[in-house]
Amino acid sequence: MSAPEKLVKKAGPILCDAVNDEKAGKISRAIIRYKQGIELIAQAMRIMPLGSADRDKIMKNFAIYVRKVADLEYLNKTETEVDQYKIAANSIGHSYQRIFTRCCDAQLRMVHIQDAYIIAHHQLLNFVRFCELIIPLSVNLLVITLKTGEDARKNLTDFDELARSLEKRGVTLQVDFSSTIHDREIIFDNGWVVKSGRGLDYFKPPEGKYVLGACDMNQRPCHETTIDYLKRKT
Repeated sequence: MSAPEKLVKKAGPILCDAVNDEKAGKISRAIIRYKQGIELIAQAMRIMPLGSADRDKIMKNFAIYVRKVADLEYLNKTETEVDQYKIAANSIGHSYQRIFTRCCDAQLRMVHIQDAYIIAHHQLLNFVRFCELIIPLSVNLLVITLKTGEDARKNLTDFDELARSLEKRGVTLQVDFSSTIHDREIIFDNGWVVKSGRGLDYFKPPEGKYVLGACDMNQRPCHETTIDYLKRKT
């Protein structure tokens, strides 16, 4: 039996226990076990050739369990407000590094983004910038999930390109579409929750191609918004 097969076989009973825990209403324990199983499958996928039939087959089941965890983490939480960060209209100095660094650490395994508006080109670029930030700060990150609006289906090719890039870093991207979501929040599975009315899209467009803020988001003026930091308890 190959190393990937051993890892997948080891994950099987853990995931079965997770399913049973969920059915029994033991949601917190189910989430823990789902994550344990997911981590074993992720280890298997990392040592399998990209594009292989066996890997693609495992990926289908992996995606099911990842979405299960994302849905449970959205539903099964209480939140305690920790901090509030206000961004004034036209102010600068509010890059993603300033906003999200506190949420990233070695304990982070999954990040779940819910934002109905990852649709326009600049919104996709914002999502890429967010991924670029959190990956080097979260050395054990396994999964990024995005739930966005139905209109974002037109960007499937772009999401696939980003997924292939992330896969080279050992991170799986899963994108789902919904016609009903409207809230914008990011759940980090180390306990942090970040809520903002504008989500990732709080930067104003640069006023030219060769101006401050064209490349450095810390130099770009922002829309007025408030960002709430919360700690999740399950």
